[in-house]
Amino acid sequence: MKNRQVETRGRAAEIVMNPRRLGALQPGRLSAARSLYAKMIREHWRIELVSADIDRVGSGRVLYRIEADGHVMHVVAFSEEPQMVDRSPRIIGSSWDIVGALIDGEVSDAELEDTRTAIPRLYAGRATPETLVWFRANRSIRVFDHVVEALAAGQQPDVDRIAEVGYLLRNTGLDGNGTFGTKDFQNYGPEHPLAIPYSAQLFTAYMMREISLDLVNLIARARSAESVEADVTTRGSLAVGNGSALGLVLLTMNRPQLVNAWISGYEGLLADVLEQRITPDVFARVDELLREAITFKEQDRTDYGVFPSGEAVAVDLALIRRMLRKAEGAHAAGIAMTLGEVSRSIPSTVTPDAQEMFHSLLLELAPVEQVIEATRALIVDERKQADPTATVADLSAQISRGYAWVSEFAVAPHEDRSRIWYKSRNSEEPRSGPVAEVPDRTNDLAIDLIGGVRELQHALSDAAPSERIGRFLARHPQLGQIVGYVQATADLPYATPHMDVRDDRFVPAYIIRLFNAFCYGLDKTRDVHQRNLRGLIFENAHFSRDLGLEARDWRWAVSA
Repeated sequence: MKNRQVETRGRAAEIVMNPRRLGALQPGRLSAARSLYAKMIREHWRIELVSADIDRVGSGRVLYRIEADGHVMHVVAFSEEPQMVDRSPRIIGSSWDIVGALIDGEVSDAELEDTRTAIPRLYAGRATPETLVWFRANRSIRVFDHVVEALAAGQQPDVDRIAEVGYLLRNTGLDGNGTFGTKDFQNYGPEHPLAIPYSAQLFTAYMMREISLDLVNLIARARSAESVEADVTTRGSLAVGNGSALGLVLLTMNRPQLVNAWISGYEGLLADVLEQRITPDVFARVDELLREAITFKEQDRTDYGVFPSGEAVAVDLALIRRMLRKAEGAHAAGIAMTLGEVSRSIPSTVTPDAQEMFHSLLLELAPVEQVIEATRALIVDERKQADPTATVADLSAQISRGYAWVSEFAVAPHEDRSRIWYKSRNSEEPRSGPVAEVPDRTNDLAIDLIGGVRELQHALSDAAPSERIGRFLARHPQLGQIVGYVQATADLPYATPHMDVRDDRFVPAYIIRLFNAFCYGLDKTRDVHQRNLRGLIFENAHFSRDLGLEARDWRWAVSA
């Protein structure tokens, strides 16, 4: 299918696609975690622990059956007592505390056994045909044993101690979409309950959280007849830990159509909400959302590194709340004001993070149907093949429309553009650094839009406007990738961050956070050395047994 860019009334690309702004975009209703969670509640998904065989050290197997609006899936997890040898949160590890799989449909004992033996082999293993995701996780050394010991003693654990970490299990790998032989995303089909991009991975993360809770309950029970299960307060303190790094920068480069769809959906919904007048009902709703968010950030003691602290964001949100109240007063005096007028009046001194948190809160006012439509629009054609029948004039016009920013970009001096992007030979992990520090002929994985588009423009200037691109590429075959990229994305305003991936001063953390927080929906995503982010998945969301309870905060409130 061909992607059709819907006319958007969103903000200008030069504002939104600035890396600092992209790093400020917040989790919200379009994020994969949040949209999946809402779907689970609306469709009354059932998650049942159908078998559990776990001993007092945590070794054994748990198997879950999921009924998702008539569709059946299974999750199996194999748990081992932690071994402190080759235990790593990185893909080079060979010892994990938990491995498992999300499998489509019914499962046989043979399929489960094949899964158990294949996952630990990783690159040498292969998933069974209906496997959607392989996953790996490690226990939190600081918290897991404390929770088990408390429950085994018939007591609830110290939730303040849990809050210092935030999770029992840390995700160390969610592999799907063809990786290790898992089912290709395109083969799910449009009616699959996990058809929206990254829903399969985020549902697996949700199930990791279920597994972590069941494990501590089962281990405690195996150790003591006096044990108790984690209560609703303890359950509310548990998320899933996560770490992300440079691979998400490469993902952003390689999936521009998806990036455009996600940000276009956000900007479109936001533009509609900003047109709403500040009536008493609208004011009451937004004021309450701001109150919750301010309290949330005031209590947030996370060290965010390159990003502003929770306290700084809370101060700025309080300023925005005062502006909203002033606008509501004007409405009471007979002067109609819109939410957009408040948004546009926010001083430039307010952090981008507070501005985008305000915008994310405003999306709570968007109709459910529009949000669902925006999530469905995330299924896009991601092909980037060059069209040989187009002309040089056509391609030049596309560059003028979609990549004018490249000509205007303030490029660093040549000596400060030495960054290369590659995979480590021994770990297969994405790395980035000065080209002088890597061996000759290292495969550069970056898509250098600044250099590529400028080289393409120079070559086009010497070609006849009527020349076909096929003939042009026969003379310039090295430009094939950039030509296909430009042709596929020139009319997608939010496809490409306005960044120079060669610049030694480029801050990867901003782009990592775009996917980590905004797209996936992680919270408390803190920067580590400007190239790694650690965060929490499904913090404060309900476990499956609690889905009928009132939401703990606005992040997990689901409209009918």
